[in-house]
Amino acid sequence: MMDIDTVNRLRSEIKNLIKVKSEHIVHGVDTMEKLQYSRGQLSSLEELLQVIQYLLKNEDIEDDDLGETRRVSDSFES
Repeated sequence: MMDIDTVNRLRSEIKNLIKVKSEHIVHGVDTMEKLQYSRGQLSSLEELLQVIQYLLKNEDIEDDDLGETRRVSDSFES
């Protein structure tokens, strides 16, 4: 599995792509085909975030409220 910093960076980039794609859907789509294509891309990015979250839970890693990712076992050592 990737280290936590890499996972955080990857999730941040995916969230940024979701934001950009959402803006494109609102302001830059002029045909129904482009809309469907962009919606498919957006859906895929959102699903990818869900898969990453699922994998993190299986690896005993969780998010705190600030979006920071850490191992669950680390919180018990403090």
